[in-house]
Order: sequence, then C-alpha cells, then structure tokens
Amino acid sequence: MPQSAPPSKEPLAPYLPAITQRVFSPVSPPLKWAGGKAALLPQMRKHFPEVFGRYHEPFLGGGAVFFYLSPQRGAKAFLSDLNEELINFYLVLREQVDDLLKEVRALHETYLRLGETEREKLYYEWRNADRTPEFKKWSPLRRAVRFYFLNKTAFNGLYRINRQGLFNVPWGGYKRPALYRPQLLRDAAAVLRKFAVFLKATSFEIVLDNAQSGDFVYFDPPYAPVSATASFTTYTSGGFGEAEQRHLASVCHELDRRGVMFLLSNSDLPWVRALYTGFAVFTVQARRNINSKGDKRGPVNEILVRNY
Repeated sequence: MPQSAPPSKEPLAPYLPAITQRVFSPVSPPLKWAGGKAALLPQMRKHFPEVFGRYHEPFLGGGAVFFYLSPQRGAKAFLSDLNEELINFYLVLREQVDDLLKEVRALHETYLRLGETEREKLYYEWRNADRTPEFKKWSPLRRAVRFYFLNKTAFNGLYRINRQGLFNVPWGGYKRPALYRPQLLRDAAAVLRKFAVFLKATSFEIVLDNAQSGDFVYFDPPYAPVSATASFTTYTSGGFGEAEQRHLASVCHELDRRGVMFLLSNSDLPWVRALYTGFAVFTVQARRNINSKGDKRGPVNEILVRNY
C-alpha cells in the first residue's frame, strides 16, 4: 500500500440538526452501487411510513435509504448484509474515518498520476489481492481501502463474485473517479456513529431477532431475474434464487403477523407479486445502467410491496 499522505486540511463540517426539528439532514451514500436506490428516492418517499420506531435494513448494499431516512426520522438503525467486505468497510468508516481518509487520499493521488495502462494494472493488483494467501492477514483498514477503491474504479459500481468467492468485476476505465471525497465520507461516518446501533455481516433473517412491533424494515434483496441472462445474484457465494425469494416472502409475512412494518423492492414479475398476495403492491420505474450496451439500458418497472 502507498505511504499515507498528510491529512486533509479541509474543515470538518459539523453534522448539525435542522433548526426547527430534532432531526438531521440526509447525506449522500458513500458508495456507488448497482441497483442502489438513490435515484428512486423521489418515487419511494411517499411509501415510507409516517411514524415508526427503529429502522432495519438487512440488505444494506449502498445504504441510500438508510442515509436518507434514518437521520431525518432520528431512528436508530439495525443494518446488516451478507457481504463481509461491505460491512467491514462501513465498520472502518464509522470507527476509523481519519485513517481511512489518509489511505484513500494517498491511493487517489497515486492513481491520478498514472497513465491509462498503469491505472488498469493498479486496479487488477488490488482486485486480485483476494487470490493470495496474504489477503486473510490484511487489516480491516486495508481491506476497507481496497473495497472502496474497487467500488469507485470497477465497472458501474458492480459487486460480483465468482464460484470461488473472488471479486471478478472488470476495471471501469473512468477518467476521474470520485475517490477522495473527504466531506462525504466524514458525513457518512457521522451518520453511522449516531444512528447505526447494529452493523453486522449476517443473513436477512436477523430481522426476526431484532425487529419489534412498530419498527420499520426495508428489504432491497438481489432482484428476481427478469430473463435467463439478466441475473446479477452472484453477490454472495450462496446466490439468491427462487427458494431464497420465497423464504424472504415468508419472513415478510411473519413480520406482518408481529406488527412490524415492511417495504420491499423487487422485479415486477407475476410470480414475485404472487408471493406477496394480501399486501399493497405499487409499480415504480427505475433506470437500469448495468448493461455494457447502451441500447439495452433504460427504464424498467419494479415493484414496491408494503404491509401498511
């Protein structure tokens, strides 16, 4: 890893509450995330419950809904995801933001000095680190730097692993990736420190242990594929197929019986809708930018399912 650069002199903007209410302003999520909900928030806002207790997001991913909703409502949050590298990044961001920024700044400056060929080489050096025996000895901080660097320089913010559990997304080739953004990272770290009371790499069933009557759960699982070639569910080594989709639906039905509010996003498919018979289902339009062919990108229908 490159030598750490001196800390930024950019002043730390305090994370202050709004003047008229005891709530906080939302912040931008720190990660790029394929399928993330930042662009959908204008459509989703009206579907969030007016009042709830604690917030739960068991498919955290890029965390756009958490960083938007939990601060505004002052809600303590229970956050989880099966992706251990993702959760490690958020833990390091919350607890070691200054150290993370020093390392990211040094890597950012190194990357910008390189030509295209050298940038691509550096990307694959960091990407392929998980193929080496030494990777298991890496510190949480170094793993977090790697995760963040790959997130900003890989193709379209994808997170995908192969059957061996190794990250295999190709280089994105961006001219000026948004790597060193100290205020954004500091703001996100402040939100995590203030609101994330639970942050763990674990399966979505954890909501059955943590959620109480009156709480709100947002589910953003790997989507059911709309075609045989449209699946990006290789997000974890176990995948997320039809059996997992059905199990998730059973968890939602159980939460409903317990008086827990939930909102779920997924593909607009007849068999997915059928899993949530008895709940309110709404159609929203999202833009898909994952396909490498521009003419295959564009708006697609998704559904929101809720029990309130």
